[in-house]
Amino acid sequence: MSLFSKPTSKIADLLSPSLRAFSRKPPEVSVPGPALAPGNVTYRKMLGQLHIPVISAPKDQKEGVIAQELGLRCARQEEWGELANRIYDADQCRDTTQAGLAIAELLAYGARSDVVRAAEHSLLHGRPANDSQFFHGVEALESVLEDHPDCYPLALVVAHMHIDIGWAWRGAKSNEDIHPINREAFEAHFERAQTILDSFSPEAQGSPALSAARCALLPGQTNPALYLSREFERLIDLDPMNPRHMRALGNYLLPRWYGDFQALDLEARRTAARTYEDWGAGAYTWVWFDAVLVDPDGFDMIEMDYFLDGVRDILARRQDQHVANLLAAHLYQSWQIARSRYNETGQNPEIAANLRQGFEDIITHHLREVHPLIWGHAEIGFENTARIISEERLADKGRQTALKAVAMPFLKRLQEGHTVTFGPDGITQSNS
Repeated sequence: MSLFSKPTSKIADLLSPSLRAFSRKPPEVSVPGPALAPGNVTYRKMLGQLHIPVISAPKDQKEGVIAQELGLRCARQEEWGELANRIYDADQCRDTTQAGLAIAELLAYGARSDVVRAAEHSLLHGRPANDSQFFHGVEALESVLEDHPDCYPLALVVAHMHIDIGWAWRGAKSNEDIHPINREAFEAHFERAQTILDSFSPEAQGSPALSAARCALLPGQTNPALYLSREFERLIDLDPMNPRHMRALGNYLLPRWYGDFQALDLEARRTAARTYEDWGAGAYTWVWFDAVLVDPDGFDMIEMDYFLDGVRDILARRQDQHVANLLAAHLYQSWQIARSRYNETGQNPEIAANLRQGFEDIITHHLREVHPLIWGHAEIGFENTARIISEERLADKGRQTALKAVAMPFLKRLQEGHTVTFGPDGITQSNS
């Protein structure tokens, strides 16, 4: 759900701390580990001894592009029946990419993308250009809905169009800096989206996509905190196997958005209890997942043993390389943050140690290939801010980070001249 919506308060001040330093060239640092001789060898000098497949275009990226292009093609050729059927089928089957992106939402995004891009271009400087024609596209999609008033898949396309255009009007300014005209347009588009979605019940339709769209409307509410937990509970109950809903819930419950750490931890525990049969303790981990990287103050509240139990339960249920990379990248970044955060004070030394152990367990027992974009996203707080950085730079940075991280559990062997090779069936170490 977070693919198409953004929280509303104080956006300009909310970049992940890691993002501010993203453009800096990483120093030639020594990999931390036991004291070894001779000298302190950097990971770059050992890369020739570390062999692990690097997958630049994983299957989930290709799946997402295919779904968006199909939605775009249907809209351009006005094949509204086919589009509606495809969105409906994907939604009812809870189809997702391997990364958890809902195919129904990707189809809807593709279908409205021409109109939304035209609006974003027109509003690049905060006002429609004099020759702007994007209103014609809005009217065209509205007319499609008028012809199919009972079709919830097409309603999703039009409602999300209004949400996206509302954000284009609003921009990334803080609440205090929004021009009244832009604020009025933002509110008008969100109200129109609300009106469209009020005609359909997510529960009656059995539709996670409708429920996710209602969550996307929360930033337009006067007091989103009143509705947030209830709306996300409905969404997660409709689609418990998609962790992206839980991750979005945790992010929205951060103090900088609509909650606090106490509320976040409570919802993580409640969600874990409701989804125990599906995830074990995994939902506790998913709700905290993005939040603790975006705001490391959460480390003072999170129950680390519970969090790491959740990691193990997730890996027991999702034995694919996307999840292995996702969790390894998260634990690596969390370890680095905790090590810096608590070493200075000497408090809670077990947090960094436990995170390191969890990270090394994933590398040695689960990870068999590197997906660079995941590691790049992890360094800047996953997908919350990644859209402002080129994918190429993000992947390049992710590759560097991943190879450095993967080398760490094998540091002593690498420094002794051994070769470490990752394959589908495990890891081999040989004296080169």
